[in-house]
Amino acid sequence: MSAADLAGLYENLSLAEEDSAVLEVSEEVQHDGVGDVDRSLVGKVLSGKRVNKDSFKSLIDQLWSPFGKVEIELISDNTFMFYFVNQEQRNRFWQRGPWYFGKCLIVLEKPEGSGDVSKLGFNKAEFWV
Repeated sequence: MSAADLAGLYENLSLAEEDSAVLEVSEEVQHDGVGDVDRSLVGKVLSGKRVNKDSFKSLIDQLWSPFGKVEIELISDNTFMFYFVNQEQRNRFWQRGPWYFGKCLIVLEKPEGSGDVSKLGFNKAEFWV
């Protein structure tokens, strides 16, 4: 894109009155979000096929419910967020791996900071030998 193209785009840029309002996130909401990240895991099923969301949730509920409550949220194809009651419970599931779904490895990551899932690599899993 040339400088002239950029200048043309800037000429069309304007702010409407409603755009001037700034929304500030309260400290309480920020703290709650950090708490969610601290008690969650992100898992990706390494499969060439799309995982059936309902089957996955059902199996994970059966396997993990004896050890504690977990909420499961689909983030994208084959990628799920797991919310645990607390950080200790999350760590218990982390240490009991590796986990599988239909002979496919579920790679777990601990989200950090803002919990941006797009920055997770899903390229490492620990195995007992």
